[in-house]
Amino acid sequence: MRKQFITFALVCIAFGLHAQIKLPNGAEISLGGDFRTLTEIRQGYKNILPETAEPAFVISQRSRLILDYNSKAFDLRFSFQDARAWGETFVINSTKPLLMHEAWIKYHFNPTLGLKIGRQSIEYGDNRMFSTRNWSMQGAAHDAAIIEYQHNGTKIDFGLAANNSSTAILEATPYLIKNYKSMSWIWISKKFNPKFELNLLNVLAGYQKAGTITTYGLNTTGVNPVVNLGGFNFNGSAYYQFGKNSLGNTHQAHLYTANLKYEYQFFSLGVGYDHYSGKKYSETNLTDKYFITIVESVAHGFLGFMDIATGTQFQSQHGISDLNIKLKYGKATSFAMYFHALAYAQQPAENKSNQIGKEFDFLLSHKFNKNLSLELGYSFLLTHEDYKDAVLGPSVNERFPQWAYLLLAFKPNLLQ
Repeated sequence: MRKQFITFALVCIAFGLHAQIKLPNGAEISLGGDFRTLTEIRQGYKNILPETAEPAFVISQRSRLILDYNSKAFDLRFSFQDARAWGETFVINSTKPLLMHEAWIKYHFNPTLGLKIGRQSIEYGDNRMFSTRNWSMQGAAHDAAIIEYQHNGTKIDFGLAANNSSTAILEATPYLIKNYKSMSWIWISKKFNPKFELNLLNVLAGYQKAGTITTYGLNTTGVNPVVNLGGFNFNGSAYYQFGKNSLGNTHQAHLYTANLKYEYQFFSLGVGYDHYSGKKYSETNLTDKYFITIVESVAHGFLGFMDIATGTQFQSQHGISDLNIKLKYGKATSFAMYFHALAYAQQPAENKSNQIGKEFDFLLSHKFNKNLSLELGYSFLLTHEDYKDAVLGPSVNERFPQWAYLLLAFKPNLLQ
């Protein structure tokens, strides 16, 4: 299998040395690469550290080979991926396999209707529920079947997914992977004019109780309007969840966001607010109120680059709120600065503040050309004393929370 794959890749690259492949039937074949290395210094990434802890130095790498075929009758994609930390496998006898990140085919019934089936990346609207998680080395992809409709500014997707731990199942057994057991959804997007777009999403996800075959349904419904008025842009969303979570507890949660941005030439300035629901410490009812997303930690970037609040959001009952300011200047070379005032949405303990801290993110990026780019990022957190005491203890000093990274990304088209 490995020899066949290597031969296939070399043949495709050999074609690429001449020209892009266009077949007699009008179909096109493209072969692309996605190579990136991420070098990080973690001193408070995801969790603040005690003063005695040493920062971590991590280098990770992602390598993808992406084959696309596009025709009037059908489209398909094969995306091979190797993602790992440097040193994760032994120098000689590496056992980490080359994985299939995406493998799907889309059949066109007509110009407006198609069926897309297989392992595929999915993102909708503001990416709050479905996201490709492209900032991570692994990314995210779902095993699903989607009926896609598109006509005159209207897009409708209806999707289905059903998961099992393996094919060696002769009777119903517990699903052993931390994931949804089943899922169905409908996404409707309507672009009324160049200034206004409306996205609607409803997701019914089934989560199995650990060690059992009992599956509970959790429904999420939401709306995401997008308004463009010259240099001013508004992007907001509101989601409501109801049903039961994987513990079988009654679940009622909400998420709402509002973002306003002004753009002029190479400059942009935005202000936003995110609110993930949660419980106050004194609430005694059994209803869970923390918000659940389809892809874990999808809030990266929305709630700061250090993922302090992202981790808290999925581990805590108290929810998250974030008042943020975003500034960016430049084009090929750009500088961005982000400010996040992070807090629990509800008070976490008696006589304690709900404040987590103030996060500052700085990003310097440069695009050498359409294929090669470099990013340098630095973030730090000014931690609130009550949050520090809750995580580390009142008698423990923290090491100053900061995080730095260098990302090199190369995405060549091998057939041009």
